Amino acid sequence: MKKLLTVLLLPFFLTGCATIFGSGEETVYINSTPDNAFFAIVDNNGQVVASGVTPQAVVLKKADGSYFGKRSYTLTLKQPGYYAERMPLTYRFSYWYTFGNLILLGVPGWFIVDPFNGGMYTFKEDRIQPILRHCPRGPFNYMCS
Repeated sequence: MKKLLTVLLLPFFLTGCATIFGSGEETVYINSTPDNAFFAIVDNNGQVVASGVTPQAVVLKKADGSYFGKRSYTLTLKQPGYYAERMPLTYRFSYWYTFGNLILLGVPGWFIVDPFNGGMYTFKEDRIQPILRHCPRGPFNYMCS
């Protein structure tokens, strides 16, 4: 009986909760005020990974497959007559990574499985809606899109 219980529980101790319940990708909804602003998302390597016009949903990978290989992104929005807006897309640890591994005593999940998958991260905001500031007209307004 003890051997059977060990065999049944062993997979839970060798996996990570964030990997089981989370995902290596996440959908981020991008909108703006005003609508129809051009956006581009650039990763930490300088590659444009998504672009389009607001409102739109994009799917972003959260990790690059290396150990604690969190990917970072910067969102840029532009609209004629408005100042361009640039902001980082920030992460936090997912609740599954933090508490799920704690409850199941999944130390391998914390340090071995989840750090490679990306499921341990989640975007702080999955719905982004910045308000673009209107540019005043004038001859010295070179910062306006």
